[in-house]
This record gives sequence, C-alpha cells and structure tokens, in this order.
Amino acid sequence: MDKNKITSENFDKSNVEMDRQTKKKSNAQKALPWLIVAIVSLIIILTCVLIAYYQIYNSSKQNSNTLEGIYASSYYSMVDNVNNLAVDVAKYGNLTTNESKMSTMQDMVQDCNYIVSGLSVLPIDEANVTSVTKFFNQVSGLCEAYIKTLSTGGNLSQEQELIFDKIALVVGKIKSNLNTQNEGMYDSNFNFVDAGVFDNVGMNELSSGLGDLTTDNIDYPAMIFDGPFSTALETKEVKGLPKNEIDEHSAYDYLVNTVYANRDVKIEFNKETNGDISTFDYNVTIDGKHFMAQVSKRGGLLITLSGYAESGDAILSNEYACEMASTFANNIGFENMETVWLEIHDNVAYVNLAPIVNNVIYYPDLVKVKVDLTAQEIIGFEAVNYALNHVDRNPEFNFLENEAESLLGFDYEIIKTSKAVIRLDSGNEISTWEFFVERIDGIYFYYINANTNEIAKTMKLVSSNGVQKLI
Repeated sequence: MDKNKITSENFDKSNVEMDRQTKKKSNAQKALPWLIVAIVSLIIILTCVLIAYYQIYNSSKQNSNTLEGIYASSYYSMVDNVNNLAVDVAKYGNLTTNESKMSTMQDMVQDCNYIVSGLSVLPIDEANVTSVTKFFNQVSGLCEAYIKTLSTGGNLSQEQELIFDKIALVVGKIKSNLNTQNEGMYDSNFNFVDAGVFDNVGMNELSSGLGDLTTDNIDYPAMIFDGPFSTALETKEVKGLPKNEIDEHSAYDYLVNTVYANRDVKIEFNKETNGDISTFDYNVTIDGKHFMAQVSKRGGLLITLSGYAESGDAILSNEYACEMASTFANNIGFENMETVWLEIHDNVAYVNLAPIVNNVIYYPDLVKVKVDLTAQEIIGFEAVNYALNHVDRNPEFNFLENEAESLLGFDYEIIKTSKAVIRLDSGNEISTWEFFVERIDGIYFYYINANTNEIAKTMKLVSSNGVQKLI
C-alpha cells in the first residue's frame, strides 16, 4: 500500500513537472514571433540609417566635386588673366599713339575684371585677398579714367604715364607668386577644396601658396580710382552638347585616339568636375610638357586644354598657325570651324574660330585656340561658348546686302561683306550683315540687323604695338 501510494505521488509530481515544461515551451513559442519582429525592425532601422548615410555621403561628394570644379576654373582663369595683364602692362611703355594706349588699357580693364571675378570665388583668407582685389579694381578704374581723357582729345601727364611702371612691378610680384604656386600642382593632384580648408589661424594651403599679397609686403601704388566689382559667373543653360553621357574610359580614349592621335602621350585621370559643364579632368604629359585637359561628360568633347608656351623666337607663320588651329578643332569634333580673328602676343598666337555654314558665320559658337609659335604646338583650347550656345539655326535675312549697305553713309571702301549671326549683350541672337570697311580714319566692322535694317554693333580696328584690336 505504501509503495503504491508513493508511486502515485511521484506520478502526480511528474504530471505537474510536465505541465510546467509545457507552459514554458508554450510561452517560448509565443515570444518567438515578437523576437523575430524585433530583429527585423532592427535590421530595417540599420538599413535606413545606412541608406541615409550613403545619400548624405554621395550628396556631400557631389557638392565637393562641383565646388572643386568652380575653384579650379576660377583659379586657372585668374592665372591666365594675370599673365595677360603682365604682358599688356609691360608693353604699355613702348606705345606711342593714343589709340594704341586706349586699346591696351581696355585690355587691362578686361583682365582686371576677370581677375577680380576669379579672386571673389576662391577660398583665400580675407587679409590676403583684400589688398590685391582693391589693387586690380583700382587699375581697372584708373585705365577707364585715362581712356576717357584720351578719347576726348586730352593727353596724359608724365606722372600719369609712369604709374604703369609701378603697376608692372606689383603685377610681376603677383605673377611670380602664382607661378610658384603652380609648380608641382600637376604631380601632386592639387585639390582646391582640401587646400581651401582654413586652419585655426585663418590661413589655408591655397592662401599660403599664393604668398603674402597684403600691403605690408607689396608696395601697392597709391591710386584713387575704384572700378566696379565684378559679379560672379551665372549658371547658364548648356545648349551645345549632346544629351548622351560618356564614361571616364571613353573620355580617355577620346584624348588618346582623337585629340592626341599618333602622339607619344601620357594621360592620367585626375578628377570629375560637376557644374554647368560637367567634365572628366586629366593631367596630360607630352614631350616633357604638362597640360590640364577637360572632356565634357555630355557628348565627350574637349572643353579646356591649358598649358604654357616655350620662350623663344616665333618659327611658325601666322597663316600656318591659323591652319593648325582650324585643323585641330575640326579633327576633334568641332565641324566647319574657320579662323575669324587672330592676335599675336610675343611668340603665342590666339586664334578665334567660328563655324561657317552656308556662308554664314556663327559667332556665338566661338572656339579659342592657343598656338605656341616656337614649339609649333597647340597649347591651349577653350570651347565654353560653343558648349553653351551651339544649336541648329535657320537665320533669316529679310533685307538685302545693298539695303544694309545704304546705312554706311559715304566715304568708305568695303573690304569684305559676310552674313553673320551675333550675340547681343542682352543674350539675344540676331542675323546681321557684317561689313568690313575702310574709312579715312581707320578700319571698322559694322553689323547691321538683317531683319530690321538697323545698325546693331560697330567696332573699330586699331593697332597696338603691332597687335590689332577691336574697340
């Protein structure tokens, strides 16, 4: 009896234990879905965080690339215009006529305005940029005042003339600092965004590389003329490039097989530039010389080529320089390009090309080519106007050539007449009759609206130390 009783009690205990284990298992099964939900929720949250971080990172990288392109474009444009200004100021002392002086000072005004525009964009510390910005604005204002004096029949005093000697010294110092900054930029893959980060004393690598340009270190000449400040570049619609985009490898192949076909050239990818005209940027080395090349992502065309000329005597003739420039442009994808203007500075030819289709010159699609007359080499190329403006056009000429010519008056001899599409200061394009005319007081270009028969623009050709300019 006792044994059976004990067995019964054990059985009851066993049942209780089984019930407890069953309940525990049941509770675990009930908790499992909640655990799965919690894990899945955590994964979703982590995924969202990673996606947000990736988007922020990509957006930051894209903004950085855009900013880098703006900085690089502004910097190299500024350098080119400082070099141009140095040439213009240096030759001023050799000019003998008021016309040549006015023409050269107008070039100085344009150079200064471009320089100030570039400086206003660059991340340079304020103390270093204030003095030099004021200097270039004063040079611009000074030139404008002197031009006004000369254009109204006045003359400049000896003291006024000598101010350009002082300006030349300052420009030479700034040019020297810029050239020092340029050394090694290709090899080091200089990054303007990184170099533009200020340290705790308000200086950055770009500011330091330019050298101290404050009044404490440069004896800026005392001038009372403050010219207008240049506005920053505005975003413009890019109409001249195809919609299809190429990749980095296609841009590289274009440089190797088209721009530098059959040449022993070293090309290295540098970076992407995202802006109005997005480009792939490359460092180019050929015959020991370094160039920067930018190829548009849209359509894959050369937008910019920037290099320096050798020093020495000109070997290449002006005529062959024009032929070399037009052949180069046509071979790399710019069709129907012909020379419409030529300037020579020292041993460098600056050739302006425009498409001529059905005997109509399309000036808005201007392309500029820089030719080293010593090395007989293309060392510069710029096709921004083409990229912005090139479209298919069907210009109308409702007034005949002789009707337009009747507006020229008397005492003139026509050297050449052409049909031309020009871009007005307002941004509008018009069809014109272009008259290249010689008068008793010089040579002029007249542009007469072919649909209203009104004079739209007049320019006079002047010689400045052997260089022809339009004013």
